[in-house]
Amino acid sequence: MLHAEVEALQKTLGISYKDAAHHLFMTEIEQVKKANSVAKGFSALRKRIGDIVAEEICPPISAIDKGEFDNYFLKDRKWEQKPGAQSMDHSSRRGL
Repeated sequence: MLHAEVEALQKTLGISYKDAAHHLFMTEIEQVKKANSVAKGFSALRKRIGDIVAEEICPPISAIDKGEFDNYFLKDRKWEQKPGAQSMDHSSRRGL
């Protein structure tokens, strides 16, 4: 199959078999370099998104783990205090 590609390129461009093979080889090298570059880019992007998500999720999870929301419940996308519960200070609810 590769031999057929080299011959087809040789006939199309009117170059030697050696030059056609070299041309195909260099084309493959460039495709590998681009694929590697894209993979590295996506890896960096995935890490960045993961960092952003962790920054947004970790503080509320920590507050829940500490029991800061034990006297509250979520109703209509708002935190409401349970009847008879003491109010918590709003500085511990930052970002929510």
